[in-house]
Amino acid sequence: MDKLALAFSITAKAFENKFDKGGKPYFLHCLFVWDLVKSEDEDTQCAALLHDLVEDCPEWNLSKLTELGFSDKTIGMLHLLTHNKGTDYMEYIKAISVCKQATKIKMADLTHNSLIFRIKDVRKKDFDRLEKYIMAFKYLQN
Repeated sequence: MDKLALAFSITAKAFENKFDKGGKPYFLHCLFVWDLVKSEDEDTQCAALLHDLVEDCPEWNLSKLTELGFSDKTIGMLHLLTHNKGTDYMEYIKAISVCKQATKIKMADLTHNSLIFRIKDVRKKDFDRLEKYIMAFKYLQN
C-alpha cells in the first residue's frame, strides 16, 4: 500500500467515532489540513493527515509509524507537530518553525482550528484558545 493511502486509512480508523468541539467527525479536521497542503510532496501530505494521531490517540506512536514504513521525513515532521503537554505552547511553535513543511501543516491546522463557528457553544476559553492560535499563526508566518 502506498504511504498516502496508508495514512488515510490509519487516520480514518484512529479517529472513527471521535468528534471535534462542534460535533463533527474529527477525521474531517485531518482532511481539511491535508487539503491545504495536498500540492506538497507525499511525506508532507502523510504528515498532514497524521498530524494529530500521536498526540490524540494513545495507541499510536512514532515508532509504530516508523515500523509501518513511513519515511524519516514524515516521522520528523510528526515529531515536531506532536505537542507534549510539558512543553510550553510557544516553545512548541518555535520548534515547528525550523521545518518549512511542518510549518505549512501547522498553519493549516491553526487555520481550521481558528474557525470559531465550528464550536457549538462558544465560551471565553474558546476565545482565549483562539487568541493563542492567532499568536502562533503570526509567529509562523514570519
